Amino acid sequence: MRPFPRGLGNRGRAEATYYKGHAGLTLLLTSLTLMALPPSDSALQVLILSTALSTLPDIDLELRRLSRHLHHRGPTHSILFALMAGLIFGYLLQYTYGEARWFLIGFISATWGVLSHLLGDMLTYHPFKPLWPLSQREVALKLCSADNRLVNEGLLILGGLALTFYLFKASGAIALTAPIVQPL
Repeated sequence: MRPFPRGLGNRGRAEATYYKGHAGLTLLLTSLTLMALPPSDSALQVLILSTALSTLPDIDLELRRLSRHLHHRGPTHSILFALMAGLIFGYLLQYTYGEARWFLIGFISATWGVLSHLLGDMLTYHPFKPLWPLSQREVALKLCSADNRLVNEGLLILGGLALTFYLFKASGAIALTAPIVQPL
């Protein structure tokens, strides 16, 4: 079995590496956030969907093949895009399942997935405009390159550990509350 689609060459390897980093960061942030909330099916659905949608902003890599005017880390790497993706995905889930709660699950999942992607991209050297169209200010913390295998795989491992910890907590296998100590 080939690890990458035929014809992608190094690009396929790089995109798989980026996905690991974005998925790992989303798992990490979402799992840690959900540990503060009571466990629920909706929380787990948000965790899974937001991780699956965490590479949605990179759709611009495919769209730029259609137009020379599009560039990577353009409008799809903005908070406006995160909100639009949330509204669209929320509507699609509500329409599909016919319940209002699915709008909220879809909205939170897509918005959070895109926002976690933006946070991950902020760590890299390549600047982008997260507040577009309200601001043209570019942001890049320049802590690592986007294709840094150690960082991407490290985020995936940390995300997997946080997910495991969250699942244990949600199942009741571990308690995060301090035991009440009785005075002697």
